[in-house]
Parts: sequence; structure tokens; C-alpha cells
Amino acid sequence: MVQEQLAAVPAWLTLLIVFLLPMAEPALPLLGMLLPSQTALMASGVLAHHGALPLPAAIAMAVLGALAGNVVGHLVGRRWGPRLAANLPARVTGSPGYRAAMHTVGAYSARAVLLGRSNAVLRTLVPVMCGAAGVPWARFLGLSLLSSLLWAPSCVAVGLIAGGSWQKCGGSGVLAAAGAAVLLTSSLPMLLSYLSGRKAQASAGLTTAG
Repeated sequence: MVQEQLAAVPAWLTLLIVFLLPMAEPALPLLGMLLPSQTALMASGVLAHHGALPLPAAIAMAVLGALAGNVVGHLVGRRWGPRLAANLPARVTGSPGYRAAMHTVGAYSARAVLLGRSNAVLRTLVPVMCGAAGVPWARFLGLSLLSSLLWAPSCVAVGLIAGGSWQKCGGSGVLAAAGAAVLLTSSLPMLLSYLSGRKAQASAGLTTAG
């Protein structure tokens, strides 16, 4: 039985992972790109549905982990931001995701934390970049709390719904719908960054022509 297998997973270990992965993402950018915390949060929702994990605890640990990750990322960026950027592999610094993160922080400042929360690359890099750019601490913390309260419970809820609908609606269909929702939300920051860049280029062209 699936429920029996899920119940065999130690709850304390699952809750620890749900907390640690979001916290580690901004402090260890490469780890965050390899092990997106969003997957762990969705898995915790499935476990909660099957009674193997207390739902309030899963949501609380997810929110605290996401908030702690932003705080750690901001502190790391303030202390070691330029050094970290210099040591990142060229395939990372030359990637569209990295350029989008740079542009998003430059264009939106602390609001980039809210915009980039649903995107794995931006979620990993934006807090560090905000710290390196000297984004004011109070504003950054407020938006970090808001983004954590919106993002973490949403990820757990997707897993909860998937767990509840697995037999009723078909697991593949539920996962496909969840994947489409994640893709749309994670693409939004990239789209906003692209449109902002195009608008800036158009404004610069008009200024030059004038």
C-alpha cells in the first residue's frame, strides 16, 4: 500500500529536509540549481495527504526555510557577493537565467525577491545579488516574508492536491497540470525581465534619435 510506504518515512527527517533545502538554495547556488527545493515541498504535501506528515508542520517548516534562505542569501551577498560571482562557472554566469537574475535585481530591486520566488534559478541567485547590490535590509526582509508566505504553502498545497487526486483523476494528469502551473509561474519573472529590457532599449533608442 502506498500509504503504508509513505508512513514509513520518518517525519522528523522529512521536515528537516523541507526546512534545509529552501534555506540552502541561496547560500549554495550550485546546490540550489541541482536540487530545487520546490520538489521537496511538493513531496511533503503528498506525505501530508497520506498522514505520514503533519500538514501544519510541513507548511511552517517550508515557510521558515524559505525565509531563512533569503536571509542567509542576503548576508552572503553582502559579505562575499563579488567573490562568489567571480568563482561561478562560465556556463552559469553566461546562462539566460543568470542574466535574467541580474536584470531583475537591477530593474526591480527588492521586488525581485517576490518576482523570482517561483523560478529555481532566480530563487537561488536573487537574494545573494540583492545583498551584493546593497538592497535595504528592512524592505528585503518584508518582501522575503511575503514571498515565503505565498510560495511555500502553494508548493505544499500542490503536493496535497496531487496526493488526494492520484487515484481519482489519474496521477499523470495531476502531475501534468501541476507541471504546467509551475512552468507558467516560473516563466513570469523571465517574461517581465525581458519586457522591461525591451522597453529600456526602446527608450534609449528614442533618446539617441532625439
